[in-house]
Amino acid sequence: MWMWMHHPRISILLPHASCAQHPSPSIIASAALLPCLPFGVANKPDERAAATQQEQEEREAKGKRSCKSSGMLQPSKQEVKTIISGKEYKQRAPQTTMAEALEWDKKAAARFFHCLRLEVRQKPADEAKVVLQDLLDTAHANSIEQMLEYFFDNFMRLLGTDCFLVLQEKCQDHKFLYRLIHKIQSMCQGDCGEATLASLQCSAQQWHAFAAIIAVLEEQDSSLVVSTLEKQLPQLQLMASDHGKRWLSWLRTLCLRLFQEDRVQVLCKTLEYFLAHLSIEQLVRLSLLSEFLVATNRSQLFDREADNCLRKVHLTRLVSEGNVQLFLEALVTLSWENVPLILWIRSFESKQVQRVPKELLIKLCLVVRAIGNNVLRDRAQVDVIFLFKNTIDAFSLRDYMVCMESLFNKADPYRDHDRLEEKIANCTDLQNHIDLFNRRSYDIFFHNTCRLNNIIEKLYNAFILEREYRHMNGFWRLALCSNNQKVITDFYRKFYNVDISLLQKEASPEKMLAQLMDRVDCQTSEEASFLKARCLDLFISNLDSWDQLEDLNFNPQELLKQGTENIVSTLARFLGSHGYRIMDEEVLPALIARVRYFDEMKNVLDYAYRNLTEKEFERFFTNQIIQKTLVCLPHLPNRKLSISLYLKLLLHGEPTRGLARIEASCAFYSYKDEDRNARIRRLTIENINEYGNTEIKAKVFKELLKINEKLSMEHPHYTENSEVHRQKMRIAYALIRMCHHSYDPVSSMGLLLPGNHCDDPLPLKTLLLPSDHLGINLMHEYLIGCSLKNIDSLLKSLPSYEPRQLESVLSIAHIFIIRNLRNIKKDKLSEMFTSLQPLTMGSCYEVRTLAQIILHRLALECELNSIHIPVAESLINLVEASLGKRLYELQSEPRLVLAEIPLYFRDHNSEVILDITSAPFDELHNPYGRIPQFVWNNIRNAREAFRARKLRSAGQFTASNKLSMKVPPNDDDFKVVASLLDEKTNFARLMVSCKRFSVDTLILDEESQLEEYDSCNLRIRRVKPASLVEFLLTKRTEGYEIHGCMGIEGISKVFRMSVADRVILVLGHKELGIPANVNEILENPVRIPKKNLFTRLFDKKL
Repeated sequence: MWMWMHHPRISILLPHASCAQHPSPSIIASAALLPCLPFGVANKPDERAAATQQEQEEREAKGKRSCKSSGMLQPSKQEVKTIISGKEYKQRAPQTTMAEALEWDKKAAARFFHCLRLEVRQKPADEAKVVLQDLLDTAHANSIEQMLEYFFDNFMRLLGTDCFLVLQEKCQDHKFLYRLIHKIQSMCQGDCGEATLASLQCSAQQWHAFAAIIAVLEEQDSSLVVSTLEKQLPQLQLMASDHGKRWLSWLRTLCLRLFQEDRVQVLCKTLEYFLAHLSIEQLVRLSLLSEFLVATNRSQLFDREADNCLRKVHLTRLVSEGNVQLFLEALVTLSWENVPLILWIRSFESKQVQRVPKELLIKLCLVVRAIGNNVLRDRAQVDVIFLFKNTIDAFSLRDYMVCMESLFNKADPYRDHDRLEEKIANCTDLQNHIDLFNRRSYDIFFHNTCRLNNIIEKLYNAFILEREYRHMNGFWRLALCSNNQKVITDFYRKFYNVDISLLQKEASPEKMLAQLMDRVDCQTSEEASFLKARCLDLFISNLDSWDQLEDLNFNPQELLKQGTENIVSTLARFLGSHGYRIMDEEVLPALIARVRYFDEMKNVLDYAYRNLTEKEFERFFTNQIIQKTLVCLPHLPNRKLSISLYLKLLLHGEPTRGLARIEASCAFYSYKDEDRNARIRRLTIENINEYGNTEIKAKVFKELLKINEKLSMEHPHYTENSEVHRQKMRIAYALIRMCHHSYDPVSSMGLLLPGNHCDDPLPLKTLLLPSDHLGINLMHEYLIGCSLKNIDSLLKSLPSYEPRQLESVLSIAHIFIIRNLRNIKKDKLSEMFTSLQPLTMGSCYEVRTLAQIILHRLALECELNSIHIPVAESLINLVEASLGKRLYELQSEPRLVLAEIPLYFRDHNSEVILDITSAPFDELHNPYGRIPQFVWNNIRNAREAFRARKLRSAGQFTASNKLSMKVPPNDDDFKVVASLLDEKTNFARLMVSCKRFSVDTLILDEESQLEEYDSCNLRIRRVKPASLVEFLLTKRTEGYEIHGCMGIEGISKVFRMSVADRVILVLGHKELGIPANVNEILENPVRIPKKNLFTRLFDKKL
């Protein structure tokens, strides 16, 4: 099929787009849908119209010369007309094959462009301009480059800067854009460069950055693109307010191209820049707000397990500093993926969302209701109600119920009952709102019957007072079941004149239904059906046991099919107290499929545990319960489970993939929602520790060790986060939790293995494998360090260990000594230092450095506890001299934190280690409780240091000098005032102590010569001694606790005892103490020793 194209100045025969036999490119080239493209400076229209005949002749001569140089014969005027009219093409087309047609199209396009260019040159300027405009309107992308090659000069000459606006809506083809930018770039570097930049309305720096970004986007190397964006995006000066219209058009084109980037890493870097530097108003000025939000609407951008991702903190800056209403108006127009929408909503702060229009909030509610993930939708609904509290509080009852119906689906848990009750109570014309209490509102608000008792009472009283609105009472009048049944019976007696004896126990279901159907005026068949279901609910709830159900010949499966959630709850309650096994084996699975709440599940589990065999219960639990719910396990009877079931549950769980995994990670990191499989494993351990005896714990412990050993033998070189790696994490987690629960208060050694009260050694060979990942090694080190009664045999075997194993031995020794420091005899402690000291001079860099920082830490602990060991005291000076400033940086070593975990955590030891070792989120568990802020800072720093090392397994481990790493500074406020100390103070040790307790600022005298060790980790501030009191009082008004101690040795005690988030510690001089005017403002005034007081008084008299 052929299509004849007609234009005011052009007509030519083209193959139709739908013709499958001739898929050749169009003859007419196009600049379709490319951006506003400035072609440079041209003559004014009146100057073009006044072109002389001589100029036209010169252009024709120039055209002839170009034809000769290109090998193309100059066609006659008649040939030009023939080619433009398409007659030659029309004659040849029917006889051509597909290949010939393709070749013919290429040649014909070239001939056509050439002839059209000659024709344009001979026409007056106005007619030529119309021809070029028609060429743009009918152009085809496949010939765009040919068109640009032939007509670039004509566009510049005839259209001039007007072509910016002409081509603004024609720009989608990237190749055309790159070709055009290349031409403009050459013009900018030529003689007319300034004029070209003036027409672009930008500076040379801006255009260079623009061209560099456009060029690099075609590169395949994402890291190269990212580095270019980091360098060039600031040069564009997107935030400036004085951009011209043409440069704004160019910027918008570039931004659209960046927002359409497929590579997540590149798009993430672009959005990070926009989020950090642009405001909502600036995006609106660029007409990019909607396009920007579309670009953020990719869940992969928020994947917390990726190397780079967007987080809530990135989004908060944009929203917090901009017009919320403008932002929401753009947001509600889009169809959102779950995770981006959640994070955008959470980026709001309640104080900034004062009031928004009702219609806008309802649109947002509809967007939230469309979230497909149940967990995320539930959390988002709570966020919306909290964030827009001011708007919702101002709603009338009607507006509020419409808003909630827009926000919640029928199956979603509604929790805002207090506000609903308040609005009903404050409604003065409730009779005009009866229509709101319909079936949908019943399904939404009646999920929690207990919370609705007061609401129902107020509503029923209103219904009774408004008897003339009997036909308008809606579905809510049909709620026959409630915890306060008297309210309902009184209502039906007064309003409908129902014999309430028919609503009591032992009433006939047939008579109950007959009277209610007769007295209650059901307006629709739906109301009648609804009333029948409620009659069944009420009758069943009036029964007392499962036996009564069987005596009345009710079929439980039929009841589950016909009844509501009240039926499910009642049947589960009956089953929980049922004393023998029911005959119908299908009832249990059918009931499990319907239960939603943990009370119902507890009753079902109680029945199954009592009446099923051990194997049946195990099969029932693994096949049905695990897949159904998370809240069942802690409500099991106070009895043990089988060993095999324990092992299955402890190792249970397959990781999610793709989008579901990103959504699960969002739920974990945004709302602390524990992964369902991780929760099952945690609850299993709690069940073992609560209900299992010593024998059971010992069996489970030994079985887990066997499984770990088998995994190590069969998979020595497992990959990170593989199934084997996850199984090892779960085993180590369980072992630590079980050991920690088996605490022997009589033993001075602390934690013992369950059932291991003899001297049986742990299988160190299988727990200290050099092929294990570093995270697994750390968990095993903590397990051994907290479980061994002594480490003599471990230290004697030092020569037999490999370097990776020596690191583990150092870590175990560190944990053991710190935990038992006050119970180890001095000579024994000295022997331990002597045994470990040679490792500080070994050939392996990692072992040598780790030995130095661990022994230095142990020596400092001995000094702080007044334990004088000569070898330890000499080690302090040797290590500080050897490592110098690097000793401060190395305080983030994860193994240093392991020994402090038992000091601050009682129940979450293994959770902390999993957190430090960057375990996948679905292996992590509930967050731990409140701890001193510096401990949390140390955990965070250790986690960042662990990630920086990227040591995976022995097969990939190579010696390197990268144990030292820098951790970004934190925003917490821990400050140490050291301006009272003299030059004799060991400032190297002071810096190490500051690092250990996450001090972010060190305050010194202005004359102090202390060098700033590392400005990115510890800020140095200078305060004059005379201004110290004023400085401290100012900080107290900002919420700081101000403490004091004598010398560096007191830092440990003060920070370990304080749980405040903002602390200033003033270090007193060992001899001169703390000045009285400073001491009187401290939380803990420091007592000056008598000898120091005498010295001060004596000096004062002198």
